[in-house]
Amino acid sequence: MMNQKDYEEQLAKAVDFHGHLCGGIAIGTKLAMYGLELLGIPLNERHKNLIVFLEIDRCMSDAVQSVTGCSMGKRTLKQMYYGKFAATFYNQGTGEALRIADADANKKYKRDESKDEMIERFRKTPPEELFKVEKVKIELGPGDLPGKPYTTAFCSVCGEKVSDGRHKLIGGKPVCKSCAEGSYYEIIEE
Repeated sequence: MMNQKDYEEQLAKAVDFHGHLCGGIAIGTKLAMYGLELLGIPLNERHKNLIVFLEIDRCMSDAVQSVTGCSMGKRTLKQMYYGKFAATFYNQGTGEALRIADADANKKYKRDESKDEMIERFRKTPPEELFKVEKVKIELGPGDLPGKPYTTAFCSVCGEKVSDGRHKLIGGKPVCKSCAEGSYYEIIEE
């Protein structure tokens, strides 16, 4: 059962990691702790079988990373970019996966409260009142698993190395996604 002392400890870690206290850090800390609790994973321990899928790239994500210890570099934190205040906690060892969504953020009305009042409400409200929990099924391919890359290829257009099957085959040749689909950047010739 989540207690206030543990919450305050984890919140302080998340604030330190993120740089300041805000609503996303307050609720993200509680969401991450709840996900671990529901999967029976203790706080402050390395969890080699835990993978977390984040559906938003906002403050909440920093809290989830801080509390769970999952990271993109370890390939245990997956960014889904759905723009939703939700995360799925997946135990590779058991296959159990729980998607936890911020039910409060999904309310159609806006509360007339200050940032401090909102943070205090998140502190005091039990997680079962803040979140919707759904059992889900996760299937990961070899290119999604933690560990060394399972395959690499060199793009036939730009020559850069692409790991974990993230390339396309065009005309039987490997082509990276940026060359095949366009990129977020444009190279400036000088």
